[in-house]
Amino acid sequence: MTEPTEDRPLKRTIPPDLQTQVEDIQIKIPRTAGPPDDLDDRRKRWLIVGICLHTIISPVLRTYVVPVVTKLCYSLTSWNKIHKQTYGSFLKRYSTTNTELNYEAINNNKTLYGRHRARYDYRVKSAVDLSRLFLQTHMAHFTAFDDSCDSSALLGIIVNIVRFPPIVQADAGKVI
Repeated sequence: MTEPTEDRPLKRTIPPDLQTQVEDIQIKIPRTAGPPDDLDDRRKRWLIVGICLHTIISPVLRTYVVPVVTKLCYSLTSWNKIHKQTYGSFLKRYSTTNTELNYEAINNNKTLYGRHRARYDYRVKSAVDLSRLFLQTHMAHFTAFDDSCDSSALLGIIVNIVRFPPIVQADAGKVI
C-alpha cells in the first residue's frame, strides 16, 4: 500500500545576486499610475449619447432604412440588372447623385482579390449588398440590417442614397 504523502509547498530561493538586480531595476524605473478609474463629465455624457444612439435610435433607423433600400434594390435590379453584373458591364456610379459605388465592400471582394478589380464579383445579391456599395469598405462589415449594422453605417446609407427625404439626409449628415 502507499503511504499518504504530505503536501509541501515548493520553496524556491532567489539567488542573492539576482535579488539585488531586481531591486536595482525597481529603484531605477519608477512606477507610473494609469488613467484614473473615473471618467470626467464630458466623457460620461458622450458615453451616454453613444449608448442611446446604439440602443434607441439605431433600431428605429434600421426599420426606416430597410424598405427604402429594398425598393431601390428592386428598381436597380429591374432597370440596371445589378444582380447579373460582370467586370465588363457594371454600374459604376449611382446616377441620381453621381456617387461612385464601392464594389470592394461586397461579396468579400477586398479580402479575396485586393485591388484586382477585374476579378471582383460585381453581382448585387441583396439589399444589404446594395447598401454596402454606398459606404466605405471599413464601414460595410455588417451582414444584415440587424445589430451588426451600426449607427454610423445606417447614417452613411441615409446620407448617400437620395431616396431618403432631404431633411432626413441633412440631419443624418450633421450627426456624421
